[in-house]
Amino acid sequence: MKIITSPAKLMNIENSTDFLKPTTPAFIEEAAFIHSHLKEKTPKYLSELMEISAKLADENWERNQKWKPKPPSRESAPAMFAFTGEVYRGLDAKTLDKKAVNYLQKNYRILSGLYGLLKPSDKVMLYRLEMGRNFEFDDYKNLYSFWRDKLTEKLNSELKSNDIILNLASSEYFKALDKKKLNAPVIDFDFFELKDGKLKTIVVYTKHARGLMVRYCAQQQAKTLNDVKGFNLEGYRIDEKLSTKTKLVFTR
Repeated sequence: MKIITSPAKLMNIENSTDFLKPTTPAFIEEAAFIHSHLKEKTPKYLSELMEISAKLADENWERNQKWKPKPPSRESAPAMFAFTGEVYRGLDAKTLDKKAVNYLQKNYRILSGLYGLLKPSDKVMLYRLEMGRNFEFDDYKNLYSFWRDKLTEKLNSELKSNDIILNLASSEYFKALDKKKLNAPVIDFDFFELKDGKLKTIVVYTKHARGLMVRYCAQQQAKTLNDVKGFNLEGYRIDEKLSTKTKLVFTR
């Protein structure tokens, strides 16, 4: 089984773990190549590219000047612990035991605009480069054209027979994989809130639920789709009527 999520804009390199030996991302040379172009961009360019304030643009320009492919531990953190957005609040990796962390090291991967595909133990520095932004560099029109074949091939190389892929990433990030060329069935997810008799999607809750699902799989050592269907954290239950062979729907 492979579980896929997006990264997060919010990061904190103060977080770490004793359960994982730090590793270098598989695509660190590619990340350094992308960064060589990103580093040259002005704060004004970054502000317009990412639609962020001048203050945030200055902050990220400074990050770009400091970034290095093989950082010391004081300037980096394992990817699963470095991202701190809503998905990662749901995952809450720092409270998982060694068995759960080992499960995620084997089965969980994070898509990244800069780093490509990350294992939980891979060292990352503070950065911001969203996959869906129109970042043109070298001969590439965007990050999708740079990453899609590379990431699809890498993920396929990690798949075993009878594996399934749990897509808990946003559409922006999962598009970095060529779904038609993946050598395993992809299972999508919907998480709905029942409000006034109607099912509604609330983005922040959906992100949180994605992290909860990763956590649940780790705690249950999930191996099959039936294991995944048992997800019941924070009041969610599967809706068998709305679910299909390729999409699981959970409501609360």
